[in-house]
Amino acid sequence: MRNHVLYITAGSLSVLISCTPPLPVPPPRFQPDPPFTLKPMSSNGSQIDLAPPPSPSQLEPDPPTATGGYPTAQRTENPDQVFSPYGPFNVIDVTGFKSGQLARDPSNQKIFRVP
Repeated sequence: MRNHVLYITAGSLSVLISCTPPLPVPPPRFQPDPPFTLKPMSSNGSQIDLAPPPSPSQLEPDPPTATGGYPTAQRTENPDQVFSPYGPFNVIDVTGFKSGQLARDPSNQKIFRVP
């Protein structure tokens, strides 16, 4: 009799286990066909061009160059300072440089000749 109870219990458990629904599978992620990309439009319905603005070096031509292919800076009232020949035309300290030597503008890393 004890064996019958054991068989009935085992059978009942196997029926209960097989009746449980499978775990839910998440739905696949939506991917449009073909992939959709947003295109900026103006208020009148025409497409907007998002090209990056030109860099300052593309807007202004390089100043005329002296011998050696580098432009010469402009003097200021202070003999230890010059105006960079490159935009934004910063005042640069050239203490210790001699006339004709090369220096570098720290704001744009371009090389120029000391006047």
